[in-house]
Amino acid sequence: MRKLLQIGGALVVSLLAGCAPYPLYRAVPPPPAPPAEVKSAPERPWVPVPGEEGADLEAGADSAHVNAVEVPPPQFEVTDPAKISTKNAYQVGRASYYAKRFHGRRTAKGDVYDAHQMTAAHRVLPLGTVIKVTNLENGRIVEVEVNDRGPFSRRRVLDVSLEAARRLDMVRKGSAKVMIEIVKSVK
Repeated sequence: MRKLLQIGGALVVSLLAGCAPYPLYRAVPPPPAPPAEVKSAPERPWVPVPGEEGADLEAGADSAHVNAVEVPPPQFEVTDPAKISTKNAYQVGRASYYAKRFHGRRTAKGDVYDAHQMTAAHRVLPLGTVIKVTNLENGRIVEVEVNDRGPFSRRRVLDVSLEAARRLDMVRKGSAKVMIEIVKSVK
């Protein structure tokens, strides 16, 4: 009889717990995390000019900046986004980038993926095709080689390497609307 009362009591408690307006295990949500410390972009490197006074000083020292030359940024083309015509485009859609997760792995072409090279992944273009990618949001243009398959999301038409994403200025957003034009096809 005692066993029957225990089972009946457990059944009543579980039924009443099901009628509770919210789960009994729910606790007060934790306070929001403090904002992450925002780091400023590193300064561009300064290189002393050989043969000039102070060239033997350590780069980065204040006195070395007097006779230093600024290293130029990587070259990319920029056009006015309002003047870009998609008339000759092979494809227009969203592109994203992939970087750390696949770095060092083999691509569909057989190369080792390097996030610092100008490469891309496309679903159907022949491997080895060189394409021109135009960011339609800011007008930046780069040329990349298709060496992998993807993206595997129907919302995107292209995955570019981290370096290509940097030059297209789409790293912060993660994706951008792009236009793809074929520069050199593979036969």
